[in-house]
Amino acid sequence: MEKGNTDETPVEKVKLLNSIFDDLLVDTSELIKDLYAGVRTYLIFGLITILFGVSELASNMEQIQERLYIPVFVAACLIFCGCAQIIVYNRLRKKYAKLFETGTEMKVL
Repeated sequence: MEKGNTDETPVEKVKLLNSIFDDLLVDTSELIKDLYAGVRTYLIFGLITILFGVSELASNMEQIQERLYIPVFVAACLIFCGCAQIIVYNRLRKKYAKLFETGTEMKVL
């Protein structure tokens, strides 16, 4: 829509703006869904990574008792990375809380 174009009637302008807002609403609902799924992914993968760390400790107890501490290091790294992902999840969940509430009100989520 050009600024100097005066050929359009107000009704045509309103129709054009309505179609733009309809497209924005559809795009916004898709964006909210994708963002919500991405944020939840941090939580899921954080929990899975922590479980892998605990599994690493549990499955290598014999090596740990023989003073081979490589499995402890690997498990600690996995648990640390899992905790970092959960921290990122909490930060993003708080950052986008209003957007997720809007998505719930729009019945998108």
